[in-house]
Amino acid sequence: MTIMFSRAEWRLFALIAFLYMTQGIPLGLAMETLPTLLRKDGVSLQWLALLPLVGLPWILKFLWAPMVDNVWSARFGKRRSWIIPMQSVVLLCLLLVASIGLTGHATPVVLTLFAISSLASATQDTATDGLTAENAHGPALARANAVQVGGTMVGFFIGGSGCLILAGLFGRPVALLAVAAIVGVGLALALLWREPGTDGQSRERPRASLVRLIRRRGAGTILALALLTAIAASSTFALFKLLLVDRDWPLEQIGALGMAGGVATIIIGCGGGAWLVNRAGIRFVLICGLACLALSAALWMQASASEADITHTMALIAVVSGSTGSGSVSVALMTFAMAFAQKGDQAGTDMTGVQSTRDLGEMGGSSFATFIAASFGYGTAFGVAFLLSFCGALMSLRTKRGMTER
Repeated sequence: MTIMFSRAEWRLFALIAFLYMTQGIPLGLAMETLPTLLRKDGVSLQWLALLPLVGLPWILKFLWAPMVDNVWSARFGKRRSWIIPMQSVVLLCLLLVASIGLTGHATPVVLTLFAISSLASATQDTATDGLTAENAHGPALARANAVQVGGTMVGFFIGGSGCLILAGLFGRPVALLAVAAIVGVGLALALLWREPGTDGQSRERPRASLVRLIRRRGAGTILALALLTAIAASSTFALFKLLLVDRDWPLEQIGALGMAGGVATIIIGCGGGAWLVNRAGIRFVLICGLACLALSAALWMQASASEADITHTMALIAVVSGSTGSGSVSVALMTFAMAFAQKGDQAGTDMTGVQSTRDLGEMGGSSFATFIAASFGYGTAFGVAFLLSFCGALMSLRTKRGMTER
């Protein structure tokens, strides 16, 4: 059956696609492009060690998320009141970096500008999640979350590998201006979009707060799933590249595997996951996705225990399985969280609580897995990732069916 969208719905999807994509760009720039270019200029590793701090606002954004739900202008709209200024800040920071130049001597200023853009992007994410939860309903909700996960990843690739390619071909200023142009398109769409009228009683409702989220029935299950699935996925992805390096794989082959994983995440995981959510339900996709993550961890665990060479076929199967699982679990979990948020009156705060938990799990899981591998070996670390995936699937299976209905 063909599903028809109105012009307003197409505009909404175009808007959220660009917003999520532009939110991923600063992270890609800070995590991939910036360290590569600055190291090429001879910047010390001590300076580069500070780069992960740029992503700190994405973990801490839950602290100010209630303010995004509580403070807004009726003239601009509840979500546009935050999206437009935050998008403008990101655009301004990118233009300033382009004018200053991504060079070694400008490192302190560039780091400061990227930190500001990361703070703005993280804050905007709360408003964008609220906008999506309040305007996408029914089958559109799963597709919106596929756009969320896929769009953020595409933005990360644009800011990372894409910007590096452009910098090599046309120079650093041109690369930054091209990336800034994408942010400009997102800002233009936000300016042109007219937010539906907000309920006149909304200002009289209880103020948004994290305490209200924690006290809501079902919040503990969603937050626990967010943490478990993030740790399981990040543990495997953090370790397999290190394992392949230790097995003397060429860097270009490891990079090609990573790109294949990214494509699988976006197309099979996000796209296929959204399609399957609307046909089989959130719980089914969660369990299937976690099974894919468990399969990936099991394959890497077996490979690490064997002294034989790791074949390209086996590595590709493991990476595609893990990437598919990661993408589909993300779509299902975010659809679950948005359906949960729609039933309350603080969608931005509720979604931010879930996403901050996931971000914490991803960053903490990577460090935790590396520590386990260093202390007990790769096999044990992949075994822990397998166990976490199994526990997540068991928790999903035990989740009441009514909780996962949209």
